Amino acid sequence: MIEFQRFSFTYEGQDSPALSEVTLKIDAAEIVLVAGPSGGGKSTLCRCINGLVPHFHGGTLSGRVLVDGLDTTEHQPREFATRVGMVFQDPENQMVATDVERDVAFGLENLGLAPELISRRVDECLALLGITTLRRTPIANLSGGEKQKVALAAALAVQPSVLVLDEPTSELDPASAHEFMENLMRLQRGLGLTVILIEHRLERVAGYCPRIVVLDRGRVVADGSRRSVLESPIDLPRGIGLPPMVELARVLRAAGLWRGGLPGSVDEARDRFGKLLPPVAPEHRCERRPAPGETVIVVEDLWFSYGDGQPALRGITTQVRTGELLAMMGRNGSGKTTLAKHLNGLLKPAAGRVLVRGTDTRRVAVPLLARTVGLVFQNPNDHLFADTVEEEILFTLRHLEVDDDEARRRVDEVLALFGLQKYRQHFPRSLSGGERQRVALASVVAARPQVLVLDEPTRGLEHGLKDELLRFLIGYCEGGKAVVLITHDVETVARHADRVLLLDNGRVHADGPRRAVLAASEVFRPAVNAFVRGFFDDEESEAFMTVDDVAEAFT
Repeated sequence: MIEFQRFSFTYEGQDSPALSEVTLKIDAAEIVLVAGPSGGGKSTLCRCINGLVPHFHGGTLSGRVLVDGLDTTEHQPREFATRVGMVFQDPENQMVATDVERDVAFGLENLGLAPELISRRVDECLALLGITTLRRTPIANLSGGEKQKVALAAALAVQPSVLVLDEPTSELDPASAHEFMENLMRLQRGLGLTVILIEHRLERVAGYCPRIVVLDRGRVVADGSRRSVLESPIDLPRGIGLPPMVELARVLRAAGLWRGGLPGSVDEARDRFGKLLPPVAPEHRCERRPAPGETVIVVEDLWFSYGDGQPALRGITTQVRTGELLAMMGRNGSGKTTLAKHLNGLLKPAAGRVLVRGTDTRRVAVPLLARTVGLVFQNPNDHLFADTVEEEILFTLRHLEVDDDEARRRVDEVLALFGLQKYRQHFPRSLSGGERQRVALASVVAARPQVLVLDEPTRGLEHGLKDELLRFLIGYCEGGKAVVLITHDVETVARHADRVLLLDNGRVHADGPRRAVLAASEVFRPAVNAFVRGFFDDEESEAFMTVDDVAEAFT
């Protein structure tokens, strides 16, 4: 079905290859997870399958890529349109219409299908992904997760035999991600689809993928069954983060409580060794954290609606205090991004008010608020417009009137912090999704705002870089500043957040310490807590949020 034959590719203007001597074969109806560090070649590999490399992304190449026996260098991307459906890392990049229905129908119209057939396929795909109610919704009004579902619906509508998904769950809440993967597997079985998934969050998808291919620096460094790759004695690349149940199995194995293979799911782990957990000592239920400092932002009875008149925020009351890392969570479309844009004045309340250091945001210009509240958008492209990474970061500092010497020092600091030194003179939009995310972060962090608001900052980040980012954010809080982290990354919140604000349909569903809020949530409970659920009472189960919590119970 798909075959890479000693294929190498180097983007125009780049010194090192994005792919190097890749030899790989993917059979029809196979499900393959492609993992690896950011910038390791995963997205490039997928763009080779539908001919975007080399016909759209120019460069030099050697070797061949065959899809259904067709050489992608000899056939144009349009010839693969009905063979290969692709959902890009940034779904906005493939949206061309003004509303959901027209966008899903666009590819079908270009294939010249009959109107009644187009209508039927659009209905089927919207229903499959649970977004029928969004049919008439303008694309501009969708959340990131909703856009991801629309992009997938558009790809499925042409009924390809190969489906390539680049970070398909990165903007989905846990329940939507689970529902998406279940629907995808049902579709794969029913249609015999070949599915190729790129994901950093292995805990969400690894259990569905019998085969894992690992790329690092453009080379295939591992290729085999899920168990063989995850249990491999060789060191996987630094960017690979093991699923929590796999890490848990290793802890229990080291304690002599587990001798079998690694579990593929929470249910499998619970069935096989859950009852072997020891009782929880009282000290494991206690967690001492420094008390937060002064209140920087106050949100009082905040209401807001977009043009459709439906409230996006309904009476939100909360606060942001220095010294705390506040995680803002909720289902797709629950109002997280809308609330974030009120914190720095990009949106103004319809009712209620937002106070930043005691001043109503309706009375202060956004540029002045930006000195106190820095916002990193969900889509990194919204930040990127300069010719080089260095200029991108310098622009923010010059706008804030930071003197040149200090500005240069801060640029060096954030480039090192986010591992971007080698990209200093690169055009930001030419970088991979994870790299662009880091540039956007660097441009805001360099300004050192009192409150740092990050909308899905770990999306597209490999495991190692995510850990480094969280270490930085914790240090940022310890330095007397505040961090608001908008995320669907439950495991990250379980490890690092001080407090969780959980939104539901524009309202505050819960607001409190992370352990209490996460343990009480059916949707946002971390894997380890789900694993111990049923073996301990509610209070005891709060002690187990991460694999480290379990390991500590054995020491």
